[in-house]
Amino acid sequence: MGQAYLTVLIPLIGALVLVIVKNQSFQRAFAVLTSLLTLILSLFQYTSLDRANKGFQLLWEHLWIPSWNLSISFGFDELNAPFVLLTSFITLISVLLSLRTIENNIGKYLALLLLLSASVNAYFLSTNFLFFFFFYEAMLIPSVLLIKLWGGRKASEAAMKFLIYTFGFSIFLFASILAVYIFGGGFSFDSLYNLRLTSESKMLIFMGFVLAFAVKIPIVPFHGWLRDAYYEAPMAITIFLSAVLGKMGLYGLIRVSPAFYQQILAYGDWLVGLCIFSFVYAAFLALFERDLKAMFAYMSLSHVGIIAAGVFTGNILGFQGSLLQSINHGILSAAFFYVAELLYRNTKSFDVERFGALSKKVPAMTFFAFAYLMAMGGFPGMNYFNGELLLLSGIFNKNTLLGFIGVFGVAVGVVYLSWYFYRIFLRKPGKELSSLVRDVRSWEFVIFSILFVLSIYLGLNPDFILSGVRELTLFGGRG
Repeated sequence: MGQAYLTVLIPLIGALVLVIVKNQSFQRAFAVLTSLLTLILSLFQYTSLDRANKGFQLLWEHLWIPSWNLSISFGFDELNAPFVLLTSFITLISVLLSLRTIENNIGKYLALLLLLSASVNAYFLSTNFLFFFFFYEAMLIPSVLLIKLWGGRKASEAAMKFLIYTFGFSIFLFASILAVYIFGGGFSFDSLYNLRLTSESKMLIFMGFVLAFAVKIPIVPFHGWLRDAYYEAPMAITIFLSAVLGKMGLYGLIRVSPAFYQQILAYGDWLVGLCIFSFVYAAFLALFERDLKAMFAYMSLSHVGIIAAGVFTGNILGFQGSLLQSINHGILSAAFFYVAELLYRNTKSFDVERFGALSKKVPAMTFFAFAYLMAMGGFPGMNYFNGELLLLSGIFNKNTLLGFIGVFGVAVGVVYLSWYFYRIFLRKPGKELSSLVRDVRSWEFVIFSILFVLSIYLGLNPDFILSGVRELTLFGGRG
């Protein structure tokens, strides 16, 4: 019942059914049912894990090529399980939002969305580098098609830029994995610890991983694809890109970094510095942006910078902060983009200067938007506070100056979040589009409420994510 492959198989079968059955009412209902079933299964699998067991659990393995000892295998451990749960949750939100926003070829669209979810979960659950790389690449097919076929006016250019960046830089990931196979003796994650190479050679392998994942996260200056892809994609896909796809790069760093501890000690200051630069630079981009969707895209870019910095600190505080904040960021970025969608739905505009004085007209949206702002700003008792505290503690332990710059970046983030909220909800008089905005209603109110409750729950109980992460280790990769 709980084997890991089911989390991949269910959305995959769902996608196949949606292609075969052409009735739109059935397609809509079945997509929701499939994504809901996957989420329930993911939650069951997550809560059934033995936190004291550092090996892969609920393991499924099939010997693919016996002569080469190559297997396809999926399993859970304390590193990938939170990301699988996040992916399943965001998939359900994206499917539900798509039912309101997508009109053309909804069946094919939902099939591609479920295929994307299945491939991302397969990436997180892979227990060896061969299929880790395969699914890292496979997710490009549905994601590029979803942007190109259902995106905005410049969707084709945005999809092509996304493809060129991510596919082009994956050559570095392939080279590093090939080096692990040759010099480590296999494709298993554990082979990272068997590398019989000089420190300089190991650093080259590590940098191959870093370059590939830096584009997927992304980190400045490897972010050239982000604004166009996020902006031109349908909002449900933008939510998936921000909340989940960027986490593929962060998960990759979290997975491999413990094996390169000595290299991180030697060069970590430079890598942390690059990530903190990305954090602060993107924060200023968000501060001076008046287009709400673009602002939230830069906000997402900013925050993944400091999350990546935690991995490169080489200490457990930064490591825990990166894992926890990856999940927190996924939840809150989905919430912010959903707010932007509700503002856009009847106005067809993301221009913050055309709104204002919405607090009395849409009280529910105002409450949720303010709650998400407080959470993202690091208010104590809400989810982002714990992750931010761990990250900054880890960075300060690594380099005091970079820690202070990180605090400055947090302050800039609070400024642009407050400035956006004031202009849209509090500024008087209201602008020409304010009268067209409608409040959160029906099942979307339930989604907003769940996102709010999660921001409180993870703020009060970060051990839901971190209970098994107490030391720097490869977890399932070490067996």
